[in-house]
Amino acid sequence: MSSYGGQKFLAGALILSAVAHLGIMYAMRPQVMTNYFQPSRHVTPRRPMEMREPKPPPPGTVRFEDLTDVEAKFDSPEAVSKALLPMQSSDVDATLDGTTPPLPPDQEAVLPPQPKREVAPRLFEKVHVEDMPSYVAPVVMDSGIGLTPPVTKPLEAPKVDVVPPAPDPVLVPVIEPPALEAMPKAEDKVSLVEATAREEVKEDFTPPKQVMDEIDESIVSAEKAAVRNLLDVSRPRPLTKFVNASLTSAEAGEWNYFRVRITPRQSLEIVPKDVVILIDASGSISDDRLGSCRKAAQEFLRSCMNTGDRFNLVAFRNDFDYAFREWQNCDQPSFDAADRWMRRQTAHGRTDVFSTIASVLKLPRNPRRPMIALVVTDGDANTGVSKTADILSKFTALNDGLVSVYMYGVKQGANRELIDVLTRGNRGDSLVYEGNRKFAGRKIGELSERFRDPVLSDLRIVFTTASNADVYPRRLKNLYRGECVDIIGRVPTGTPQVAFSLKGLNGSRAYEAMFRLTLGQGGMKEFDPQLPELWRQEKVIDAKLH
Repeated sequence: MSSYGGQKFLAGALILSAVAHLGIMYAMRPQVMTNYFQPSRHVTPRRPMEMREPKPPPPGTVRFEDLTDVEAKFDSPEAVSKALLPMQSSDVDATLDGTTPPLPPDQEAVLPPQPKREVAPRLFEKVHVEDMPSYVAPVVMDSGIGLTPPVTKPLEAPKVDVVPPAPDPVLVPVIEPPALEAMPKAEDKVSLVEATAREEVKEDFTPPKQVMDEIDESIVSAEKAAVRNLLDVSRPRPLTKFVNASLTSAEAGEWNYFRVRITPRQSLEIVPKDVVILIDASGSISDDRLGSCRKAAQEFLRSCMNTGDRFNLVAFRNDFDYAFREWQNCDQPSFDAADRWMRRQTAHGRTDVFSTIASVLKLPRNPRRPMIALVVTDGDANTGVSKTADILSKFTALNDGLVSVYMYGVKQGANRELIDVLTRGNRGDSLVYEGNRKFAGRKIGELSERFRDPVLSDLRIVFTTASNADVYPRRLKNLYRGECVDIIGRVPTGTPQVAFSLKGLNGSRAYEAMFRLTLGQGGMKEFDPQLPELWRQEKVIDAKLH
């Protein structure tokens, strides 16, 4: 084939290929996604839009906009404080005619009417050594042994059967009682009424009824002095019958570390308390956290307060706002008023933590009633005294154990140093919630259960000089039913025992006991190797408080 024929063949092939490609493109044109020519020819007709009613939700579904605050589950608190019930006929301070002494004025209003109990007059009974207080304060003891009823003709004091005291089977380890002072002479005759009057301190201090506008240091000092006056009586009641003590130890080098755990027995009566709830309502909390904490506070008032308790509420931001000018009784009208006040609170502004917590000292403290502050916050202080170290040291020195402080952190990033250290130095405890922000108040009830039933307040512990013990915390929290108080300390290795006195208030009555506990791993039932680290942690906390 000539070159001219080849060229003709190639040209024909190209023409046929072009025609074939054009035919294929024409046949496939409806499948092209974008067509610039005559678009209306390829638009698929569609039905016009129409509105449809949504299907009804399944039965039992709660819509978000229908949610409201938690309603009261109870018209009044469930528990009844035993401290408000009449004392039993076996109480040592019963009067001679079998009736009970009058209650303080602040408790008479809430005491239900009680039928008069028929009790035979109590005359003389033998007093054994084991029934006497296990510890006698280092002052001249006013004898209460050999008591006689007030009669026209004085009776001779009966002879006292001195029985050697047996070791206490409950306390671990064995607690040896101190040496007893001399028995009273026959002419030292004291009536039962006189002894009871001597035991109780007459209070010259009357707390104010309303929240003070400013912190009055003279009133705060008077409140602290009133507590000390109740504690410093010449004849406190024996405490060993109402608490248990256990001891664990661990030797590490030249030191012997120990922990004393004090737990109450059921026989110690619950006393009424005053609780103020301080809720952080600043912008850092947000409305969803605030709403959850508000509902938890409403439930707390109805489930964690006892009959005879009193409460107040505070919302704090740059400043703070008290819901009531006076302590409120735990009844339905007060709960309803608290609910209305809490519903008006919204989250905004900055946070002045120090001024708010210090404001609890504006509330009147009755020395016969433990006062507890529950602070709900994230701990972010961004106005006023903002440094954590300054807040810790200033408030601890100002409070000086007058008010027990419990703190609840509402989020994982809460200021744990402020929350944990401040509470440990001010007779309290803490808890931080780390879950969803919509349920930030979920565990407030768990924390509040720890201080629901106080049985011994304003605890004071003093170790003897011979013990040579370095002990923390310096200030003990109150003792509550179902809870315990731990004391962590250390002594030089080879120290045979430690001795200390423990004193506290049950209402207006002071209780005290002297404990002598034997150290050494060989004689102990428990040995805790973590005690050295616990002691170091307590020492660091104490340093931050001062």
